[in-house]
Amino acid sequence: MDQVPGKKLQVDASALEATYCQPCSHDGETLPAEAYCTVCKEFMCINCISVHKKIRMTKSHTLLDKSSMPSTMQDFTTKEESTKPCNIHPEECIKYFCPTHQTLNCGHCSVLDHQSCKQQIISEIAKAFKEGQSYEGIKQVIVKLLKDIDACASDVEANTKLVKDLGEREISKIRNYRDQINKYFDEREQTLLETIAQMINMDEILLNSLKPKCDNLKTQVDEIKAKLAAQESNNSLLFIEAHISKSLLEGLQLSLAEIKKKNTIQQYQIRKDPATESLLCSRTGLGTFEEIDTSQKLGQTCEHSRRSTSQNEDEKIHAASDPASNVKAVRDEKTTTSDAATNTQAVVDIQATQTTKTFTANPVPEPPLNPSGTQTSAKQKQKTQNKVSNDLTSLKFTSAQDILVKPSSDNRNCQLSDILLLSEDRLLLSDSTNGTLKIVDLKTSSLMTEVSVPGMPWGMCHIPGDMVAVSVSHSIQFLETRGKLILGKNIKVDDVCRDVGYHNGNLIISFESGKVQKFDMEGNVLTEMSNMSFKTPWYLKIVGDDQTAAIYVSDFRKFEITKLDMNLNILETFKHPALCHPRAITAVGNQLIICGFTSDNIMCLDLPSGKMTQLLGKEEGIARPHCVCYSEQQNKMYVALWTLGDADNYVKVYDTTSKLK
Repeated sequence: MDQVPGKKLQVDASALEATYCQPCSHDGETLPAEAYCTVCKEFMCINCISVHKKIRMTKSHTLLDKSSMPSTMQDFTTKEESTKPCNIHPEECIKYFCPTHQTLNCGHCSVLDHQSCKQQIISEIAKAFKEGQSYEGIKQVIVKLLKDIDACASDVEANTKLVKDLGEREISKIRNYRDQINKYFDEREQTLLETIAQMINMDEILLNSLKPKCDNLKTQVDEIKAKLAAQESNNSLLFIEAHISKSLLEGLQLSLAEIKKKNTIQQYQIRKDPATESLLCSRTGLGTFEEIDTSQKLGQTCEHSRRSTSQNEDEKIHAASDPASNVKAVRDEKTTTSDAATNTQAVVDIQATQTTKTFTANPVPEPPLNPSGTQTSAKQKQKTQNKVSNDLTSLKFTSAQDILVKPSSDNRNCQLSDILLLSEDRLLLSDSTNGTLKIVDLKTSSLMTEVSVPGMPWGMCHIPGDMVAVSVSHSIQFLETRGKLILGKNIKVDDVCRDVGYHNGNLIISFESGKVQKFDMEGNVLTEMSNMSFKTPWYLKIVGDDQTAAIYVSDFRKFEITKLDMNLNILETFKHPALCHPRAITAVGNQLIICGFTSDNIMCLDLPSGKMTQLLGKEEGIARPHCVCYSEQQNKMYVALWTLGDADNYVKVYDTTSKLK
């Protein structure tokens, strides 16, 4: 039987003079010893001897019978021997330690594998080990490990509570937010119902006042009729009575005409709010969840969460423009903040210097002289003019006749979300409110045709083969643009898409939730940004050829234009104190035209230099610009506004001329 190393019989001195069965003593029995095992160093009774001889591990042990075994236990209780079997040689006990290989060995192991090693006998070094620093170090490690386990268990318990508290807190916030929304819509509903009630009351008062007048007229006409009937037997009196009645009837006819004129009720119907319509199409209503830093300590994490929550609640329309971790460079002219008040003041300061209705962004130099000292030739001058005409900042803009784009069939004002130039002097417009795409003939400045699409159209881009791709709620709709608009295939996406761009057989799509993805033409995701660097990437444009192609994204809430490579890596960001809440962007050569929605201006970004300049502002009639495009052939700028008024039904037109002319 195995003996636990270091086990001693805890008996008094008188017991050590006798002999008894040691294995049985562990069960509380004291039986006389009949033999002694020289290997196990134990006295045994008859039963234990029988078991000892049957077990494979101990049947080879040498047993001394009662006549030759020790007479007392005095010399066999204090010496400690290992009875731990060897893993390699189970029939042998571990007795040696090899410092060189740091292994525990039996006799067989020592002979076979450690002949050249200087081994130590475990029974000789065990006491020193117990009293030495090594064993003390092991105990300290155990103590520390137990303490760390307790601390970890405590952290797990604290995090369990935090998970519950965090969930309850966020659920409470969602429900409070929902209550606020419900309250808002209840109040709006009540206001609308009260308005309808007032209209009904006014109409009923009017109609109730007209009914007695009608009854009175009828009574007078009946009286005249009765008088005439009474005189029908006397022709002379009938003539006289009829002559008198004629003037009375003329008066009654005038009274009836006046009643008919007043008998007009108020016709009305509800005009759905575009913001609410957009919300109903959104898959991020009420909000989304963002992961916060969990590498901090428990208390710091809670504080970070509170700060993050507070920032999100305060951030309604003004957003902090913190740079993303993979931004390589940020170009910021005169300011490093996107605070709305600062931006607004900057816009006011810029606009205060504008005194004429025709705006010139930068002065244009005089025509260059040739080496002889005279002015350049007509050909050289024309070349210079062409170069200048491509620089939007060198042009002056003059208001022209606006184009009406709302047909009589539209019940609501337009919300023109994007403008695209087509061949044959045509302009394509996406109308989000009415769910239509419209084509305008620029030769006649009139609406040619429109087509309904399944959803709310937003951004658009050209596709090879006279095709156009349009972002429509949760899909990308393709259309043929030869002549009439013809709906093509439709690609479904998993989120509300805002804008779409095309490059080398792939689509780049921005989403309301803040992500930007690359798709193939079948709708399969190829690439997605590694981090959520955008807040509201509503518009994008792809500029350049295959080698220099880059994606420019306008972020409505971060006041930024961000440059991405075709693998959706951030390369650069641009911002300016005069640009607030950028909306649609369009490219003209190496320049971007940007709509500043709340700064009420049209900005121009020179891509090589990163310089941003204002082209149009409030002085030129710009208010809440939503989208813009420029025709180099016609030298005209087209701007669509979103003011929630009648101006939304028109496209503003600006003629452009060069200072060289």
